[in-house]
Amino acid sequence: MSQVPELINNPNNPSFYLDELEIYNIKEAKELIDIEKLSFSLFAIWNCVTVNLQRRIEFFGIENFLNLLKNKSLYNKNANTLKQRWLNIDELDLIEYSKELNLINNISYELIKVLFWLKTDLNQDQKTSKEEIYSLIFLLEKNLFCNKFKKDKREFKNSNKSDFKRRKEDTKEKIISISTTHQELLFKNSVEHFKNNLETNNKNDKLLTAYI
Repeated sequence: MSQVPELINNPNNPSFYLDELEIYNIKEAKELIDIEKLSFSLFAIWNCVTVNLQRRIEFFGIENFLNLLKNKSLYNKNANTLKQRWLNIDELDLIEYSKELNLINNISYELIKVLFWLKTDLNQDQKTSKEEIYSLIFLLEKNLFCNKFKKDKREFKNSNKSDFKRRKEDTKEKIISISTTHQELLFKNSVEHFKNNLETNNKNDKLLTAYI
């Protein structure tokens, strides 16, 4: 029997530095792993990682990030939600920027790239085992999620009302994102591929079938 990572068993543990949407994605990943929809669980883990990286960059100081960004208009600094602000930033670029800002270590950097390519492959249910996914989560837990957020003390910002409004809008976005996560997974991994899997699997796919 595979040893389940603490991150999967208890994502609410404050030592993991996850927000509400990230916790939801980890819980979703666990349910998908339990019903052996491994490729879909990779999407849920990836969603958690990207949100975590975006929050780490913003917490560190967005001006530092903008100094690295050649086309600064890609980051919508004036948007009120996390998703809107990062909408035009490429996923692979997000990993590179996080590394350049020294917000993730070398191990995290390589792990996240592996996760990116794993979730991009449409046939991972046949290639990746539950044990391998758990191993990846163990390593991400230790090298990413257990690391405190860094703050650039050189950067001084006016917080007050504008930041309060942004936090409020981010909270609204999390609620909306949670309700649409499964649809995004189906779209990215193709609806037809998903239906074919269901036809050949007699397990109780209660979680997934609720979204078809």
